[in-house]
Amino acid sequence: MHPQSVGCALRPARSQHAACRGGGPLTPAAGMRKFDSPSEAGFNIIELAFAITIICIILVTVFEAYANAYPAFRATSSMQLLQAQLRQAREVSIDRRRSVTVTFQGTSELVAVVQGINGAANTQLYDYFLPERLSYVLQSGVPDTPDGFGNSYAVNYNCPSNTLPCTITFQSDGSVLDGGNGSSNGSIFIGISGQIQTARAVTILSATGKIHGWSYNGTAWH
Repeated sequence: MHPQSVGCALRPARSQHAACRGGGPLTPAAGMRKFDSPSEAGFNIIELAFAITIICIILVTVFEAYANAYPAFRATSSMQLLQAQLRQAREVSIDRRRSVTVTFQGTSELVAVVQGINGAANTQLYDYFLPERLSYVLQSGVPDTPDGFGNSYAVNYNCPSNTLPCTITFQSDGSVLDGGNGSSNGSIFIGISGQIQTARAVTILSATGKIHGWSYNGTAWH
């Protein structure tokens, strides 16, 4: 038997058919990639290191953006909580037909008391503190709110000697007496000291007790 014939006889049927007809050795099928070295089968070390570097840069950028934005988010949340506390005092004064005093004291405390009548004892409504790191503060360079109720002090509400503690009174008709029992409008400024992007304010229109929140974005109130 011819040597080529012996070789053909030992090949698998499909391979035997192609080779024994003079086609020579089989080549990879169309569309199949032939890898000459292990490094061509996937990422090499340089490509992998480059990909990891890009991922690290993205993570650092995202983290820095979050770190810068988080204090502002907390300040806005604190402003909304302060609004809610003041509105609660106003609603209770109307519902119960009782005066409710709200005292700003310390650096972040707010105490509301329902005033008793006809000899009845006073009842504490709440003793609230601003969230951690937030305080009554007037940031340097921050202008007054568009309401224009004043920004000489962090709690700007005709307070005695312009210091804390300062007590305002929500009346049963919804109106508010300022810190001197007058009818001046007021502003309460809060934030994280030294971080201008956290400047927030709550203003109160004494005639009606309307409460409005303001956020400072670094250039203007909104």
